[in-house]
Amino acid sequence: MSCKKDGVGDQRSERNLLNSYNNLTAERDQLQTSYSSLSKERDQLQTSYNNLTKERDQLQTCNKYGTCPQDWIRSCCSCYYISTNEKTWDGSRNDCQARGANLVIINSREEQALIKAFNKKSWFGLTDIEVEGTWRWVDGTPLTTSYWNKGEPNDYEGEDCALVDNTLKDPVVAWNDVSCNRKNGWICERQLC
Repeated sequence: MSCKKDGVGDQRSERNLLNSYNNLTAERDQLQTSYSSLSKERDQLQTSYNNLTKERDQLQTCNKYGTCPQDWIRSCCSCYYISTNEKTWDGSRNDCQARGANLVIINSREEQALIKAFNKKSWFGLTDIEVEGTWRWVDGTPLTTSYWNKGEPNDYEGEDCALVDNTLKDPVVAWNDVSCNRKNGWICERQLC
């Protein structure tokens, strides 16, 4: 008995193979997409894990060494000294440095609200004395986030030093530029971590 190829069976078989190939290719592409997505998620989780580990270590260090000198206020990982008298901006900074600290650098909205809650007009560590209009913190870093009162800084008669003005009603917006030679209270900050 002889076998005859009828052409229709060959086409059906070829079509089935092509469909299987296309299905496998689509499945491979889906697996590759899933793999890429999972790899990206793994990398994000690793970054989060590393950040949390670093934060935990900093907090443990803060708790281990986290005592503030008498008459200082602790908040998070910093100690704050609120002056009871008044000095110029330079005199205030010198006083802070003599205490092993510096004029406070305000790093967040929460810290700004805390500083304003001390309820005193106070110098803090921001000035544009080196280059007019370029505000820098006492550690040399540039100002990125600010809480200036409306119309400030205005450099009225050469004002180059920043002051927290507690008389303003807004709980956060409270900065004013004033003459560095004016006498005000001040706030020192010492990092615990």
